[in-house]
Amino acid sequence: MGDPLKEKVHVFGVGEDGVLSMNLKAMRLLQDAEWIFGPERLLAFFPNHDAKKIPIQSDLEKITEMIQSNLGRRQMAVLASGDPNFYGIAQGLVAQLGKEAVEILPNVSAMQLAFARIKESWEEAYFGSVRNRPIEGVIEPIRHAVKAAILTDAENTPAALAKALLARGVENRTAYLCENLGEGDERVTELDLKQLPGRSSSPRTVLILLDRLKQPSQKPIQSNTGKDALSSSKHDEEGRI
Repeated sequence: MGDPLKEKVHVFGVGEDGVLSMNLKAMRLLQDAEWIFGPERLLAFFPNHDAKKIPIQSDLEKITEMIQSNLGRRQMAVLASGDPNFYGIAQGLVAQLGKEAVEILPNVSAMQLAFARIKESWEEAYFGSVRNRPIEGVIEPIRHAVKAAILTDAENTPAALAKALLARGVENRTAYLCENLGEGDERVTELDLKQLPGRSSSPRTVLILLDRLKQPSQKPIQSNTGKDALSSSKHDEEGRI
């Protein structure tokens, strides 16, 4: 009878604190892994792990084939940011390997973290992604949403999305650029949607849009991180924190 831990691949969500963000069950499973797949920045959290570390770049099909051919032979782990099941690698693995061959151990998603940073609730929000997906697919949902949060990338940037929205008459939106969440160069910036076209941002940005016409009035929020307040004052139009 084979080792049951080798019969499936474990997909781990890694949060902003790296190793410290993972619970005891996840750490116990990960410590016995023979192969670990993941983005290089996540693999770097485990410099002393004895496993073979295999970077994931754009070769997902090749990675999936490698995992599939080694099921039952090696204990394998995949690292992903936040919740691997939310526009992440998990569903691609499930589609190719089957549900019985994949176990998902999620962490806090980038969306949750972004809303926590701007201190807004998110139960009313529309969630979407333009990472390797057409921008057109999120235009109408954003138009009708009180709040929207969109995962962006180096090609479909917040600036490109803003340009498309404005061209279709979507206005009156407060935008929050939540860049590199959980990393040393994390930055959250508040500005008007109209200020976004032409603006550069990190490939790892969550764009949150709030429809100002549908929001209850609130006092400016003070950041508890020792950075600037989240406000749109005349002295700091971009409200950077």
